[in-house]
Amino acid sequence: MKNGVTSSGRQRWRCRCGASQTNRKHGKTRIAQFTQFQSYLAGKYSQREIAGNTARTLRRSWAWCWTVPIPPLDVTGEVYEQVFIDGIYLAYGWCLIIARNSEHVISWQWCTRENTASYQALLTTIAPPDVVTTDGDAGALRAIKDLWPDTKVQRCLLHVHRNNIRDLTRHPATEAGKALLGLSKKLLSITTLTQAAAWEKLLIETHTHYEAFLKERTYARDVPRTQRRGNKTWWYTHERDRRVHMRLAHLVRENVLFTYLGTNPVSERTTNPIESLNARIRSLTNQHRGLSETHMLTMIDWYLYTLTENPRPATQILTNWNQEGQPVKTLIPTKRRVTNTHQDTGIPVHYDTALTAEEGLWTRKGWAGRSQ
Repeated sequence: MKNGVTSSGRQRWRCRCGASQTNRKHGKTRIAQFTQFQSYLAGKYSQREIAGNTARTLRRSWAWCWTVPIPPLDVTGEVYEQVFIDGIYLAYGWCLIIARNSEHVISWQWCTRENTASYQALLTTIAPPDVVTTDGDAGALRAIKDLWPDTKVQRCLLHVHRNNIRDLTRHPATEAGKALLGLSKKLLSITTLTQAAAWEKLLIETHTHYEAFLKERTYARDVPRTQRRGNKTWWYTHERDRRVHMRLAHLVRENVLFTYLGTNPVSERTTNPIESLNARIRSLTNQHRGLSETHMLTMIDWYLYTLTENPRPATQILTNWNQEGQPVKTLIPTKRRVTNTHQDTGIPVHYDTALTAEEGLWTRKGWAGRSQ
């Protein structure tokens, strides 16, 4: 309730507990500012396009919005039929790994690279689903095996096919390579368990027919010194063809190629649902390029939060924030790019990379004679 004004004329508000404070009541203006701020983060328009020639005023009105923390995600313990996990590398050396189902974002984790620890931090907040689809990252597979041992794995078939093309090229020179490329293409058109069984039979027949070819060896003593491979005494002559065959055979043994056919209804066989999300994040960072490291992370956090199943409206977010005493968003510490190798000997450093006032190298701010 209102409780008079301060000496400067600012409205004073009294809480039910008896405490009296100023600037604690969020009216329609702040709600409108925060709603516009969220729309800007998730949209494609620049600040100048939103505010015209008053972009600086707009930034001042949004300054407090960057400090609002994202509400905690609701941990419901719901068991999803299928979960997609994948990582994307962004500016400032950050990696973002995301988990989502077919409709909503479930959770995400910031890290420096995709590894087992990063994926474990992501998966611990999610109940083990029926099926998890991944592109085959080694860290993700180890985390799934440790935390979700009973969950079936579906390898993204598009990633498998791309890996095969990387080894074979689109126009293989050998007959074995052509046969393996044909098998890889057929992998993308299988829709029934009968077709899957026929494909596995073709893989066995290919191995039988080209077994001797795939086992051919080249010995270092038979080639010029310039063509030798380090200290190796021999290597497989057709390594790329052999690698593709070994990859397909390994995935069949692991039973991760046709998991999507054993569900009812048939689940997704690729990571396209999360790849499209990664593409949108990449587009946002390009459309809002120039953001600082902290602002970039905040932008992506708010965008992902709006894609969760039950995002709170701006009014509720600000109300809860006000009731909690307006805590400031916890920022992710900036990673150090350069390690200081100087030893602390007590002797002043005469030549270093720090900015000093004597050299006139302070960061300059303010008007620089620009008309706009």
